Amino acid sequence: MAKFQGVKGTTDFYPADKEQLNKVACSLKKTAKSYGFLQVETPAIENLKLLTAKSGDEIKEQIFVFEKKGEKKEAEELGLRFDLTVPITRLFVEKQKALAKPVKWFAFDKMWRYEAPQKGRDREFYQLSVELFGSGMPEADAEIISMCADCMRNLGLKAKDFVIKVNNKKLLSGILADILPRAKDGISNALKIIDKSRKLTQDEFEKELSSAKIDMVARDKIKELVKIKGKPDAVIAKLKRMKLNAEATQGLAELENISQYLPQDVVEFDISIARGLAYYTGTVFEVYDREENFRAVAGGGRYDNMVELFGGDKCEAVGFAIGYSTLKILLEAKGLMPKPAEGVDYYVAPVNSKMAKKARTIAADLRKKGVSAETDLMSRKLGKQLDYASTIGAKKVIIVGPEELKQKKVVIRDMKSGKEEKVSLSLNKL
Repeated sequence: MAKFQGVKGTTDFYPADKEQLNKVACSLKKTAKSYGFLQVETPAIENLKLLTAKSGDEIKEQIFVFEKKGEKKEAEELGLRFDLTVPITRLFVEKQKALAKPVKWFAFDKMWRYEAPQKGRDREFYQLSVELFGSGMPEADAEIISMCADCMRNLGLKAKDFVIKVNNKKLLSGILADILPRAKDGISNALKIIDKSRKLTQDEFEKELSSAKIDMVARDKIKELVKIKGKPDAVIAKLKRMKLNAEATQGLAELENISQYLPQDVVEFDISIARGLAYYTGTVFEVYDREENFRAVAGGGRYDNMVELFGGDKCEAVGFAIGYSTLKILLEAKGLMPKPAEGVDYYVAPVNSKMAKKARTIAADLRKKGVSAETDLMSRKLGKQLDYASTIGAKKVIIVGPEELKQKKVVIRDMKSGKEEKVSLSLNKL
């Protein structure tokens, strides 16, 4: 009979893997809560019109869509969420008027994207999503970026390990508008190419720009533009020497306004950061390992039009997401993935079948005390039980024998040292 395997682009989490995931998630959630963010949860299934409303045409092919069933023509099309920003925004809109601003929410959950699986990019994946509604102030952008930095730090990453690259969508779009004043769809096409420029060689980047019918003079300007990066003060000074239109000037002002609040040791300004999703309107940023050996670990920015688009009152918003798949790769590379627990605190081993009932009672009493305990479920001899206890990483073994029970005692063996001692059956010394 053929063996079934998991779907390509999905991950099976065995106990140790799941525990690592839980520990990373716990750290991320703790960081979010330390900033006053509250956890929310939304359904995996959303209306397809919602999912495609403001994500750009490029996302439509990446959504898992449910086949319509039944004869009702009015049945809405449904799809699996590809991120959490869209459904969390829907959640906000439903109670917008009743909520005190700013609203600070986060979620950690699964998403799905129908695309070719790659290292660090799966079809089914976990993500932390953090959203702040109701503030258009630079302090809000800075808080989101600072919180993202703290998410990294609280997992053990240092400033030498990661960098947050920040840009402004208005700044980049404004400069491109002057470079490409007459090209049809030129700005949006250029943004898409710039967004993936990190994955391209110089020749591939040139070829992509040429295929988008961008002339040689404009291509050269774009290639120079994406080289503008570095410490915030240096980049701002360079941009101020350029002749900028009104849109780019506004974007530069927004970038300058947030710079004073940012964690300077991990932040760089980088004009090549574009963020592909169409809903970003201002500040955008991505997190990379310092060597940029891997794809972006996190990313986010300002999306001030989405609330209104979804039927709410006009409301500013900013947020970010961290993908577990890419974060795990970085943590593993730095030797920082949390270690799974060693195993149960106690394995209770009856020396024979007559002692089994007492062993179960002792295990139950231990659990009531808040410690983990296992006991024999396979009628094994003592030697086999000790082998099993060692295999599962039990810290201590309680040996329940008839002679010791007559004295109202049990034998406890420390599995690391091998040391044994008799203790009272009252379990007060356990």
